Amino acid sequence: MRARAQTFTYRGADGRPTTTPTDPAGSDDGAGPFVDEVFSGRSGPMGFPAIEWVENYKFWDHYQTHPDYFTIDPNAIYRSEVSGSKLAEETISSVYLQGDVAFFSRRLKLVGGLRAEQTNVNAQGPLTSPTRNFQRDANGRMLTNASGSPLLIVPTSNALEVSRLTFIDRGQHAKKEYLRLFPNINASYNVSENFIARVAHYYSIGRPDFNQYAGGLTLPNTEVAPSPTNRITVNNIGIKAWTARTTKVRLEYYFERVGQISVGAFRRDFANFFSTTMANATPEFLALYGLDAGIYDDYDVRTQYNLPSSVRMQGLEFAYKQSLTFLPSWARGVQVFANVTALRALGSEAAEFEGFIPRTYNWGLSLNRENYGLRANWNYRGKQRRAPVAAGRSIAPDTYTWGSKRLYLDVEGQFRLTRHLSLFANLRNLNAAPEDLKVFNPSTPATANFRQRTEFGSLWTFGLKGAF
Repeated sequence: MRARAQTFTYRGADGRPTTTPTDPAGSDDGAGPFVDEVFSGRSGPMGFPAIEWVENYKFWDHYQTHPDYFTIDPNAIYRSEVSGSKLAEETISSVYLQGDVAFFSRRLKLVGGLRAEQTNVNAQGPLTSPTRNFQRDANGRMLTNASGSPLLIVPTSNALEVSRLTFIDRGQHAKKEYLRLFPNINASYNVSENFIARVAHYYSIGRPDFNQYAGGLTLPNTEVAPSPTNRITVNNIGIKAWTARTTKVRLEYYFERVGQISVGAFRRDFANFFSTTMANATPEFLALYGLDAGIYDDYDVRTQYNLPSSVRMQGLEFAYKQSLTFLPSWARGVQVFANVTALRALGSEAAEFEGFIPRTYNWGLSLNRENYGLRANWNYRGKQRRAPVAAGRSIAPDTYTWGSKRLYLDVEGQFRLTRHLSLFANLRNLNAAPEDLKVFNPSTPATANFRQRTEFGSLWTFGLKGAF
């Protein structure tokens, strides 16, 4: 991945930045000439007054006419290029053995096997090291001035050259390999012709993100004492992929030719789940990055680690679908369906689960006739806890961002004009349900929970579809 961000700063004809329109020397770099008269006339959200906006076309035309009115920051461009320059290569080699067997006149069926995976990762990311700008003698000792401060190779006033010395493109290299085994067994038993019991036990894996290996390494200024702002910051290339052991049971009953009802439960135990920590750097950890323990052992490191305790996720599932064949002939073709999923996270580290939805409900009905079809689907999603908010002034511990519960209604319809042509309509989020975002902790008053609302509106699509 290579990315580059180039920011243009508008300075106006005099080339002088101003921060206030009442500057005694005058100001010609305000946004007033580029106001979008149409968009700025709209009322603001949540009862706020209209907000002035810049019209991008006006601004772009002005840049094309007067490019000398704009400046760029070469240092910021260089740092964006290095920050966005990452390489990660992952090779997964696998082999598996699978077999199946049946007993009791094929009423009991077993399918199982073993899969082995070898993972190899090579990655490169940005390296930040302030001491690369310090002058040193032939023996590598740092040179200082009369006050004991290090002599610099490039003065701090030359920000671009300092960055070129201390912020290195793909200067951090990482290698990682691991082997994992995944046994599994699936069994089904036909209790009767229409009743089936199923059970499964299997293992799965959650690999670290590529940025875990290519995210970069920031080293402290070793001539300054360790502190919260002078420490090692790095993604932990030694982190293990988490593994999960899952057991599922399910009962299924089939209504002859017209539907199905099922209920199931599962339990999934996670080991080596990911979290973030700050601790003193150990020689073993420093060796992963080729760092001298004699230099960096006193510094703390902020990185990720594997949770020592396990986390459990368990849940229940219910599904129902049936064609209502008992209705009179004028109502034939009606089908109803519903499914429910309930999840729960357990364990001392359950808070590490972000974004999982504890309750999900879907239900609806459809009507299918020879020349037309209709379908309505309701989807309910319960509120979910998202990322934690760092504690600080006026922010108590256990403060989280929460996504609101939502109920969506989607409607689809199709009418056949000829054998090959049909009209169709697709109405998504017909009830225009918004999404609210809240931030609170157990002591936050209810009136202070709300943070923002996103209104998606309803998307209606109509068209003509052909099949030939």
